[in-house]
Amino acid sequence: MNEDNSIKKHWKVLERKEKFKGNWIDLNVDKILLPDESTIDYEALNYHKGGVGIVAENEKGEIILVKNYRYINDFTGWEIPAGTISPGQHHSDCILQELKEEAGCEINKESLVYLGNYYPSIGSSNQHFHCYYAEGVKQVHKHQDTNEILETKWFSKEVVKEMIKTCEIKDGFSLTLLMRVLLNDSI
Repeated sequence: MNEDNSIKKHWKVLERKEKFKGNWIDLNVDKILLPDESTIDYEALNYHKGGVGIVAENEKGEIILVKNYRYINDFTGWEIPAGTISPGQHHSDCILQELKEEAGCEINKESLVYLGNYYPSIGSSNQHFHCYYAEGVKQVHKHQDTNEILETKWFSKEVVKEMIKTCEIKDGFSLTLLMRVLLNDSI
């Protein structure tokens, strides 16, 4: 389904107050005029950069996952290789870089399959993720990002499905992209 940008905007921003300005995100409080002419104050997160992730398969059909510790949630878990897109960088170049840094894997750019994008928190932020898939990925060295990545490991699709069912994988980006790939018979 395509986005229809020709639809008239129903909410009008009357005023914006920056409540917090950070390196990664800003918090704005917008005064919004609603279609019924009433107004509300709406808190919205503005992310400075988009994200990109990949489901990367080797020649055996296994998927590589990276183990991360996330201090905000005090959780250690398995995730897809993913990262933040630098200004001026194309998301396809970013995912090649992240795949190499986080998982020690390489693939040529022509082998990337772009699966589209989505907004993970559409009602409260402009956060935007790009999704990729690739087959024939080779792990050529150990991961380089030792500050973030604890371990890398190849998993069969059946094991990944079980990890999803048992809530062992908790990262929303990973869950969304893994399920898109695992449920799509044409990939």
